[in-house]
Amino acid sequence: MDGIKFIEERSNDKIIWKLSEDDILFTDCFPNTEMTLEDGKESTRISAEMVKYEPKPLLCNLTNVVKMSKECRRHFAGPEHAKTFSKTALIVSSPVSRLIGNFFLGLNKPHKPTRIFNSAEEGLKWLKEK
Repeated sequence: MDGIKFIEERSNDKIIWKLSEDDILFTDCFPNTEMTLEDGKESTRISAEMVKYEPKPLLCNLTNVVKMSKECRRHFAGPEHAKTFSKTALIVSSPVSRLIGNFFLGLNKPHKPTRIFNSAEEGLKWLKEK
């Protein structure tokens, strides 16, 4: 994703968050990430801080996620996390990440518009649509 300028970046042992100058929040997990409810809550807290508690478009790369607890998926689909984003593009490129994305959309019913994409470029294009 050439040409994107980031104005803020944070990370922990599982996730990197980047905020672009055009107000899109990017999240990307490190390889073989297993997400728990605690990880989800920390992600929501950091996301909220980075967007200054104003919902922004979110590009979430699930490619490296190998496991996400039911409680974590429920949290990400819930009202607390929904305060951090206006809509979400979930990027999947492996069978496991696609399964997680489909579980998320099918079972948890996110509060805001959420779609699955095969590439970050496709997801970014949708996020920029009005």
